[in-house]
Amino acid sequence: MTALFSILTLFIFLGLGFGAAQFRTIREYPLTDKLSAWVLYALLFFMGFRIAASTGADRLLEIGSLAVVFTVSTVAGTAAVLILIYSTAGIGRREKIKISAAEAASCGSCAGGSLDDFSHTAALREPLKLLVVVLTGFVAGWFIRIPGFTAEDLSGWMLRFLLFAIGIDMVKGGVNLKEALARPETIYLPAGVIIGSLLGSLIPAAIFDIGIGKSLSVAAGFGWYSLSGVLITDMGDPVLGSAAFVSNILRETVALLTIPLISRSRFPRIGIGVAGATSMDVTLPLIERFCGPESVPVSITSGAILSLLVPVLVPLFYQL
Repeated sequence: MTALFSILTLFIFLGLGFGAAQFRTIREYPLTDKLSAWVLYALLFFMGFRIAASTGADRLLEIGSLAVVFTVSTVAGTAAVLILIYSTAGIGRREKIKISAAEAASCGSCAGGSLDDFSHTAALREPLKLLVVVLTGFVAGWFIRIPGFTAEDLSGWMLRFLLFAIGIDMVKGGVNLKEALARPETIYLPAGVIIGSLLGSLIPAAIFDIGIGKSLSVAAGFGWYSLSGVLITDMGDPVLGSAAFVSNILRETVALLTIPLISRSRFPRIGIGVAGATSMDVTLPLIERFCGPESVPVSITSGAILSLLVPVLVPLFYQL
C-alpha cells in the first residue's frame, strides 16, 4: 500500500503540472524554468550528500561498475529488440517517411532550439554540470557531518515540485500524442526500448545480485538521469540511485556518439531507441541531422512516452 501511495503521489504532482500548464500565464512564466532547474540542482546535491554520508570509499567502485554494466546491457538489449521488431514488422528501414515542412518545423520547435545548431560539446555540457553538482554534494557530505540531519523529507518535497514543473514543461513542448500515436512506429519504438532495457537489466541483476526488481527500476530510467537516480535515492538506496544516475548519463553519451554511425545502418531509427527518453530533447538535434527531419515526430513522441513512464515504473519496480 505504501508503494502504491508513493507512485500515486508522484503521478498526481505530474498531473497537476499538466493541469497548471493549461493556464497561459503559468505556461509562459519563465520563473518556473528557473525554479525547476535550481530544485533539480538541490536534489542532486543532496543525493551526493547522502551517498557520502551512507557509504564508504569502497562503494565508489561498486557504483561505477554497476553504472557501466547497466549502460552496456540496456543499450545492447534495446538495439537487439528493435532490430527484431523492425525486421519482423518491415518498418523503419532507410527510407523517408514523408511529412509536411510545417510538421517538421513544428516538431523542431518542440526541442526548444534550432535543429541546425548542434554541438556535441554543448549537448554534453548539461550532464557534466549535473555530475559536478552531485560530486560537490558528495564532497560536502564526506567532510561535513550534521548530527540529526536527514535530507529525506526535504528532498521528497523538492522531488514533488520537480515533477510538477516537468508536467508544465511537457505541455510547453507541444507534443501532440494523439496524432503521433496514429503511426505504428510510435508504438513499436518506445515498446522496443522498454522491453530491451528491462531485459538487458537482468544481466546486472545476475552479476551483482541486487534483486530483479531493483535492477528493473534502474533500467526504467530510460536515459532520464536527472529523475531516475533521484527517485531511487529518495526511496532509500543512495548507492543504487547514484549508479542509476551515472548509468543514464552514460546512456545519453553513448547515444550522442553512436547515432551518426547507427544512422548509416539498415534501421537508422534504432539510434532513437538508444537515446531513450532523451530523444525528445538533448539528442533530438543529432537525430534530425543524421536520421532526417522525417524522424523528428517519432523521436519526440517516443521520448515523451518514455518520460511519462519513468516516474511510474521506477518506484513500481523498486518495490517488487
